[in-house]
Amino acid sequence: PDAKVLVYSRINGNAHEVYAFFFKADGSIDSSISTNPKKLFSSSGNWDNNPSFSPSGTYLIWDRREDNNGGGIDSTDSRDLYIGDVSDSGANLQVNNIKAILTTLGKDEYNPKWSPRISVRRIAYENRPSLTSSDHDVYIIDPLDSANNQNFYNPNNSGYPAWSPACDRIIFESDKTSGDYWKIVSLSYPAGNLTDVVDEAGINSRYPTWLPNGGLLAYIRFTGGNGNIYIVSTSGGTPVKLLQGLPQFDAVNNLWPAW
Repeated sequence: PDAKVLVYSRINGNAHEVYAFFFKADGSIDSSISTNPKKLFSSSGNWDNNPSFSPSGTYLIWDRREDNNGGGIDSTDSRDLYIGDVSDSGANLQVNNIKAILTTLGKDEYNPKWSPRISVRRIAYENRPSLTSSDHDVYIIDPLDSANNQNFYNPNNSGYPAWSPACDRIIFESDKTSGDYWKIVSLSYPAGNLTDVVDEAGINSRYPTWLPNGGLLAYIRFTGGNGNIYIVSTSGGTPVKLLQGLPQFDAVNNLWPAW
């Protein structure tokens, strides 16, 4: 949250580990840190992905795959939500006291997004009831009290949640359009009416992300099998292609934007 640390998942063969890049206040890479990027903790052979900080910067959350069936870790193992305490800064930054927020054998719980306001101690995440299920739901959990866990939206196949800056609304992808194409929808938090933000006939619109200080969404619009980044108002309207006049991007997939 202080813009000095960027966390990410590094995949090298069968190793999925959380690393961090360190920056100065002006956005340049901090050359005073000798190991930059550096691994933040040992994954102990598990697959750790999708890391992000709490808005206070005192916690790190991510999803983890462990070997559930004795055959080594692979995509058939379910994903669980994990949390760790963040201490110190710069080269001394550490993630300790690592523990599970939620582990349900045979169920995928992943892609956690902490609400951007410290006062709203909630994580939105994607829940897949079984490894063979085509149905995904959006859930909300208190990361420090996992008993406080609720299904936020369960009709249709929904996921990839993103919070509004005010934490009063969550946007996500949902697949119930004519022909079961993906659209972007918005639902008030903690409860309210569902509204469509992007719903184009015959077009898949996916992976929304909310501008941290404004009323814009970035998302991926799929045409011809490839994805391109589009921008649209959080209240809907006409989407605008971000990479206009750059045909080299039209021939490839541009995925998973984040502000």
